[in-house]
Amino acid sequence: MRVDPSGKIYVSAGSCPQGQGMETIFSQITADLWKVNPEDVILSLADTAAIPMGFGTIASRSTVNLSGAIHVASERLRGKTFNIAANMLECAAADLELRDGRVGVVGVPDMSVTLADVARASRPGWDHQRPEGVDAGLEETYYWEPATVTWAYAAHAVIVDVDVRTGHVKLEKYVIAHDCGVVVNPMLAEGQIIGGAVQGIGGALFEGFNYDSEGQLLTGSFMDYLLPTASDVPEITVLHHESPSPLNPLGVKGLGEGGAIAPPVAIANAVCDALSEFRAEFNSTPITPEDVIRAARKAA
Repeated sequence: MRVDPSGKIYVSAGSCPQGQGMETIFSQITADLWKVNPEDVILSLADTAAIPMGFGTIASRSTVNLSGAIHVASERLRGKTFNIAANMLECAAADLELRDGRVGVVGVPDMSVTLADVARASRPGWDHQRPEGVDAGLEETYYWEPATVTWAYAAHAVIVDVDVRTGHVKLEKYVIAHDCGVVVNPMLAEGQIIGGAVQGIGGALFEGFNYDSEGQLLTGSFMDYLLPTASDVPEITVLHHESPSPLNPLGVKGLGEGGAIAPPVAIANAVCDALSEFRAEFNSTPITPEDVIRAARKAA
């Protein structure tokens, strides 16, 4: 992390790929910590020229790990920033606060300097404005090393309508209660949860690898390998339950698994309940129309 003489805050991260959602989340976190606009944060993700070590976004850990690194790096760099600003304003560092891209004295609106001013004052050279004992530059590197994973939670409930004549399963209503700790961006969180749920619906009702007796794959293209479309997905209601994680500074948890894992179980149980008079039981997915018809005919 670096505060530039232009006033921009540059953040380099080694464990996350480029993506608009990633950039939005981490710009938002950094901007909130530094009291600047998200547009003033410049992100460089997965650039080995800046951070040579990274392990990818596996295990729903991107926001957990990188937010922790951003938080600690910001705390350390903010301390140095305040020391230099205090020297410039001739006050104590403890009397300072961040506000609107500036460092100012608490309770004195007109007594402040911009982050750009502080960055320029930190430069090496005879005319710097650093206090004694503070080295040049406004830059900090920190590797967040979590002690263990953060456990997210979710509960899915679904109402289905099953046509035993055609075997068609229609999802009438779908509700998800999800706990990903502190929600950084509700819109992106809901998008990821709903996207995961749609993937789970595919696994529950459509997606499957089928082979013939010779081991030849029969679902080798999208002509045979089915995916859910918009007409197959009901309106999904998401209820956020925020219980902050004690394992990182911002209290966030992962988002990747809570949407995708539960749908096959919830849907399979709902279909079994709808076909209870036929004593139908499904212990594997996808549940295809052929499976529904076969279960109804077997009972008859």
